[in-house]
Formats: sequence, structure tokens, C-alpha cells
Amino acid sequence: MRGIRNAFNAVSTFGERGGVSPPVMARTNRGADAAPLAGCVHGGVRHGAIRRCSGFTIAEILLVLAVLVVISGLIFPPVLRLMADQPLKEGAERARAQLANVRFKALDASVAWQFRFEPGGRHYLWMPQESASSAASATSTSGNTPSATALAGVAESGPQTGELPQGIVFAPGMNGVPFGVEHIPAELVMGSTNAYELTQVAWSVPLTFQADGSTADSELAVVDARNKQMRLIVRGLTGGVVVTPMETRTR
Repeated sequence: MRGIRNAFNAVSTFGERGGVSPPVMARTNRGADAAPLAGCVHGGVRHGAIRRCSGFTIAEILLVLAVLVVISGLIFPPVLRLMADQPLKEGAERARAQLANVRFKALDASVAWQFRFEPGGRHYLWMPQESASSAASATSTSGNTPSATALAGVAESGPQTGELPQGIVFAPGMNGVPFGVEHIPAELVMGSTNAYELTQVAWSVPLTFQADGSTADSELAVVDARNKQMRLIVRGLTGGVVVTPMETRTR
């Protein structure tokens, strides 16, 4: 008994001098090992061997995809519609610009110029209404004598042609009435490299711009495959051209 009491006293004395009993040291070591894993909790259970990283759940991913689908449905249809409308707008602008150009040529040369288009087709044409000699005699009779430079320009200006964008055509008629068509006389296109082709096309009757820039009130339209059209209204007194907004063509 005395030996056991002496051993107990030795242990007590070691604790008083700053020593730590083995059970206390074990608890301290477990606490140090667990400290770095304090934030790794999954389902309320603390893991000591494997750390779990946060991520997205399937529900969150599906929610993001649904939002993206909704946004795409709002954005893409207007963009696709604008892309589909662009060729028709470009065709209307080409026709408008060329009508304005023909009017300017008539004013500049003091002689009449004509514009024709292919109803139901893509081609259009512009040229002096008459030859240089006929224009000179006509203008001298009316008192509006063109300059030599202007007459030279008329003499050198044979038929010139252009085309609408692919898939865009001139309307075959307006308000249910078909346009009148005719073939260009061979003498008017004589000397042109494509004279034969020009005489084979069924052109509209000429829209003539006089030397003062005036013309007859006229209306034509360009149409696409969706049956959408843009009308071009030519004012007779001024020769100005107005392009209307896009609309569905009524047959």
C-alpha cells in the first residue's frame, strides 16, 4: 500500500510542476487535428478524412438553363426578322437611288431620260429617251439648249442596267392591275454589248424624267418571297420618290 501511495504522489507532483497527463494530451491533440476541418460539414456530420467543396445542384443548373431559354426566345425572333427584312429594304433603296439618279441626269443634260424595270423580275434599266442628235434638235426647238458636254454624255450613255438583290423582284402590277410591258427597239440599244439580251426582256413602259426633272405620277413596288412589299411612289411635279414602310402585299 505504501508503494502505491508513493507512486500516486509522484504523479500528482509532476502535474503540479506543469506536466500534462496523457489523457489531457490526447484530448489536446484531437482538438488540433480537428481544427482545420471545422468548416467541412456535410449533412450535419463532420468529416475528418475527406473535405467536401461547395458546387451547383441540378435544380440550380436547370433554373439557369430555363432563364437562358426565355431570354433567347425574347431576343432572337426580332433579330431574325430584321435579317429577313434586310434584302427587301436594300432592293427598295436601290430602286429609289436609281430613280433619283435618272432625274439628276435629266436635269444635268437638259434632255429626257427614261427608267424601265422588269415586272416580275429583278432587272432595271436607264438610258436617254432619245439619241444625242434627236435630243439636240428637240432641245433647240424648245429653247433649252444643252451644253456640248451634256450632249457628249448623252451620246456616250447607252442603256445601263442593274439588278435587285437575290430573292427580290419588281411587283408584276399594282392594285390588281398588271403593268404594261414592251420590248425595247433594237435601234435604241444598238452598239451595246448585251443588246440582244436587252431586246428579249419584257420591260415596263418607260418612266420618263423630263429636262426639268418632272415626270408622270407613278407607283411601283419591290416584293420578296414572303409576299412582303415596299412601294415606291414617284411624284410627278417634283420627280421625288417616296418609299413606304414594309407591308403585306394584297393580290
